[in-house]
Amino acid sequence: MTSGLPWGLALASGVNTYLPLFLLALFARYSHVVHLSARFQFLISPPALVILGLLAACEILAQKFPGLDNLWDLLHSLLRPLAGAVAAGATLSTSSVFEMALAMAAGGTLAAAAHSAKTGIRLATSVKTLGAANFGMSLVEDFAVLAATLLSVFDPRVMLAVVAVFLLLFVWLAPPIARHLSFRYDLAAGWFRWLGMKLRRAPLPQDLKATLWLVPPGSLESVKEQLAPPTAGEELLGIIGGWQRTKRGPRRAWLVLTSRRCIILDLRRFRRPAPIRIDYGGLQAINLKNLLILHKASIQTHGGQEFVFIFRKDAAPLVDQAVQKMIELAQPPVGAETVLD
Repeated sequence: MTSGLPWGLALASGVNTYLPLFLLALFARYSHVVHLSARFQFLISPPALVILGLLAACEILAQKFPGLDNLWDLLHSLLRPLAGAVAAGATLSTSSVFEMALAMAAGGTLAAAAHSAKTGIRLATSVKTLGAANFGMSLVEDFAVLAATLLSVFDPRVMLAVVAVFLLLFVWLAPPIARHLSFRYDLAAGWFRWLGMKLRRAPLPQDLKATLWLVPPGSLESVKEQLAPPTAGEELLGIIGGWQRTKRGPRRAWLVLTSRRCIILDLRRFRRPAPIRIDYGGLQAINLKNLLILHKASIQTHGGQEFVFIFRKDAAPLVDQAVQKMIELAQPPVGAETVLD
């Protein structure tokens, strides 16, 4: 279990589900470089080779198209760890069921880590370049998977060192990667809900005040504490959950609207959020962008600060209503721009 062959293949399977298994099966069937475990001899059968080859070609092609590549990655979130487990188990020389199960679990975990890293990087490039860099990223991934597979087969000790370096980097970068993945899946869930409501012709949520009922009672009390010191006659108008763009990536946040000001609450797991309070009189401009799978609002203040929020697609009507309410309450009125995409 000290060879880099199973772990290198598992790592590559987290980036491309089928290509490492397809190449492994080819090497096992037509050369003596690799020998498969007895339980996985089915991988070298002609039907398995044809299926793996077709799936590998489909995945390589799908990764070249923006939007389709993200959907493909989402659908393969469970299949890639499974492929990593199969790759690790197929190349392990042991008759012990316990060792085989342990190796497959480790291979699946390694593939899941690689998949998380890949999707996190893809998300960052997709957002920053609007998908323009995805084709180039896909070519880099194809080359990396091919190189990792060949290195695993012909120089497994070097590949073992590569896997060790990857694990160290992953542990260091795991928190921002986890936030990116959570952000990605939340936006995808919001888009699918929006699409389902459109297909059913169901009305999208429009009542900003109704958002107060969606916040758990304990969290609502915590929000009310952040209003301190409250001003006379201040009324809580609505709370919209979303993601705030920061230097360290997207973070979950609430946009809280009252009759006197808006409050930004950055939701942290292990520490109390520090609220950002903005009086409506301090607003300079609000820009809206209605994009394909998300709704983005940029709030600019007279002090030169800019706060960028990204909301789920199914919350777009509430965001629009919140922005209109902020414009109405601002003195003097602020400018607002809506960009559709």
